[in-house]
Amino acid sequence: MNLIGKRLDLTIVPLSPEFSKYLQDTIHGIIAGIPALKKEYPKFRGEWKFESDSDFLYGCIVGQMLGTCLTAFKMTYERAAGPDEIMAIGELVESYFPLIREKIRS
Repeated sequence: MNLIGKRLDLTIVPLSPEFSKYLQDTIHGIIAGIPALKKEYPKFRGEWKFESDSDFLYGCIVGQMLGTCLTAFKMTYERAAGPDEIMAIGELVESYFPLIREKIRS
């Protein structure tokens, strides 16, 4: 069993449509949490010494997405992602940059 709850043929392309859809759903869940995070991150300003709440939040969200996606890959395929797979996951996360910025600004 994998994270998606189905048996995966491990010979398929790692970023299969099924796995990509799972990652997209996961990313949308993280994006949905941005309003709550916007309220919490300014509290860390003194300890973490950042100047821009939005830049700090943006970096945290992107890092959370990448970490979550790479963890999902490892749990699904029972191995670490290779360089090409890391790039593909990074490109998927990058495609959400405009939406992340929009949610942070709203």
